Amino acid sequence: MAQKFEFLFILPDGPGAAENRKVTTDLHEEFVARTKDFWLAGGPIFADHRRETPARIQGSWVLLEASSQEEAVELLQRDPFTTGNVWDWNKAQTLHVKSGLRVPFVKDSIQRALDETKVGEEK
Repeated sequence: MAQKFEFLFILPDGPGAAENRKVTTDLHEEFVARTKDFWLAGGPIFADHRRETPARIQGSWVLLEASSQEEAVELLQRDPFTTGNVWDWNKAQTLHVKSGLRVPFVKDSIQRALDETKVGEEK
């Protein structure tokens, strides 16, 4: 079995991201469910969630496990948030990391997509 490494991506939003995110969020969550073996954690980055209600999203952070940085980047290049022009890859950062702690948590909508994927696999 190939050794796996963890990569933390900081993916700032690009122009028009708020509107593009509305259109691509369901597709993104379905993509995460289909490629679940790579995803360790992730979520939005807020401008300041203490002062704004609702908080304004300005990007995403993603923690992936992959055989190489190239494999992780290739996966994210197929993500609907990339193909739907949410993330600005010219400003993206990639960090080589290792988790010290991860607590299981799955957003309800992603859990539903995961459950639907399992049903499809059973057929």
